[in-house]
Amino acid sequence: MEKETNVIDGIQQQYPDTCAIKSQQIILNEFGIPVTEDQCVQYAHEHGWYNGGGTSPEDVGKILADAGIPCTQSEANVYDLVGELAQGHKVIVGVDSGELWDKGIMEWLEDFFMGSAPDHALIVAGIDVSDPKNPMVIVTDPGTGDSNKMYPLDQFMDAWSDSNCYMVSTDVATPSVTESFVQNGMTDGHIDTVAGVDYNTFTQFQDYSHQIDMPMQGPQLYDMFQNFPTMNMPFNDALTYYNMPPFDPSLSLPPVNYVDPFMFDYSGLNNMGWMDPMVFTPDPVEELVPDPVQTEIKKHSIEVLEENIATAHEHAQQCMEDGMYISAQIWQNEAMDAQHAINDLMTD
Repeated sequence: MEKETNVIDGIQQQYPDTCAIKSQQIILNEFGIPVTEDQCVQYAHEHGWYNGGGTSPEDVGKILADAGIPCTQSEANVYDLVGELAQGHKVIVGVDSGELWDKGIMEWLEDFFMGSAPDHALIVAGIDVSDPKNPMVIVTDPGTGDSNKMYPLDQFMDAWSDSNCYMVSTDVATPSVTESFVQNGMTDGHIDTVAGVDYNTFTQFQDYSHQIDMPMQGPQLYDMFQNFPTMNMPFNDALTYYNMPPFDPSLSLPPVNYVDPFMFDYSGLNNMGWMDPMVFTPDPVEELVPDPVQTEIKKHSIEVLEENIATAHEHAQQCMEDGMYISAQIWQNEAMDAQHAINDLMTD
């Protein structure tokens, strides 16, 4: 059977309970770090973050942090989510998969008898607001293999709210996004507008969302957000127009964890020392899998690394032709690191 075009090799998790690990591995690759899912699974196991039964929310993001990618865990709302995406940050969220995958009556029975609960992690790739009345959330889902699956915002929020809107976001943009910021003169490290609202005003919406009862007043705030580009008035005046409480600057707001992407040392991520010595030693994780399976994992890792090398060379060549020399160097470094990884695996 021909594979659907929206399913891309390398997105789908290989084990039933490694969605959070796979999500981190995808992000690591986007930062130019050539690791496989198998390597990340073994690394998480040896650090006590995975034992064959999924990953606890408090442990999601720890592989990223060890790799040198600063990240933040939080219980957020949709404005926080959009704020991270606007800065080119990568975001992992916890969801109730049944509310996205349309399990029908089985999901209803599960929610009725057991209550709603998060059971899955995925990456939010973006939000499409081309139709402001019907915003769509775009996800990269390791559970299904979809790289750009779109869900109505309401459906996504139902699934996300089951984790209390838990998310893990990187504090710095990916190298490709930072390159795009440079090329487009976005020296502040974020896009200029969000759905027609200038970025600075959007941050006022974000701050204000933490001062109100979002379940009760959130729809009213979103209605104001949709109409704000045509209102021709300051934010506080718009609040008055919508009969909403005034913004109180004296109230504490969630901390902002931001790393300047233009000062961040992306080249330092090519140092794979954080994974040593566990990845490339001949000491298999026998508690996880028996030796024959471990051998198959190693074989698969080599195949994936070889694919990574070929892809890295292609991207490096294209980046050189496009004048994106920083990205080209990152891709060249990725190819070299992948080759070193293969050499180490072959000597095990």
